[in-house]
Amino acid sequence: MSKPKILITGINGLLGPYLKKAASKYGQVAGLSRSSKEYPCDLKNKIEVQRVIRDFRPDIVLHAAAMTDVDECEKNPDEAELVNHEATRTLSELLFPDTYIVFFSTIAVYPNSVGPHTEGTENPVNVYGRTKLSAEKVALKRKKSLILRTTLIGKSLVSPRISLTDFIINNLKDKKPITLFSDVLFSPLHTSTLAELTMQAIDKGLSGVYNASTIDGVSKSEFGYMVAKKYGLDTDKKIVNSSKNILDRAPRSLDSRLDPSLLEDKLLKKMPLVLDEINKL
Repeated sequence: MSKPKILITGINGLLGPYLKKAASKYGQVAGLSRSSKEYPCDLKNKIEVQRVIRDFRPDIVLHAAAMTDVDECEKNPDEAELVNHEATRTLSELLFPDTYIVFFSTIAVYPNSVGPHTEGTENPVNVYGRTKLSAEKVALKRKKSLILRTTLIGKSLVSPRISLTDFIINNLKDKKPITLFSDVLFSPLHTSTLAELTMQAIDKGLSGVYNASTIDGVSKSEFGYMVAKKYGLDTDKKIVNSSKNILDRAPRSLDSRLDPSLLEDKLLKKMPLVLDEINKL
């Protein structure tokens, strides 16, 4: 049997390079983004999307491209709608009927209520979450589709992008004060963990909606101290604040912890702890 052809959108994002590494063990991989050398393509351009699908003919699409800046989405809702929802619609409608699509979604589809959140309790409080949820619904119309809701940590492999952990480590190394919220909870996965889980889910032919997260959760400030401890970095500079003290932010859920038990049951494996993921940095 020939190896599947796997197309990764958003290849130059935080997740893209990790997906490429994991998927390369499984099949023939091509990356798509506006600056991609393999398949330069603006997903908002239907003609360009058609060309890529015609030329590469993917069996599997890992759709990681998105407008992910929550505040920017709130300021530019029309652009967020185009990039997150309409581009996903275009891609979903143009793919061949048997193409398997994996859509990477977000904790932002859940409400501002106490977590850990479970699948089926969606009620986003910001533009980002609403556009991602509507994109999920588009992808789910396909015969073979998988939605993974997650939040990520890990070193950015694409300059000049930086991740949350890059931000923490770089600033603490430079002895610069940073702000991390004590009232915001999350349960992040390392990008390499999510990439491997994605390929395992594909191998099992999973479809539907799943939370992909650690089994515990921490506040953003606690996470910052855990990262600092791993790297032996000084935390004398203030790194704790309350999100309520920051004006002009888009609304967000304070508790973004996820319950990954449904995915655990399907993959027959236990999800990691936050400390496990920090140790992968």
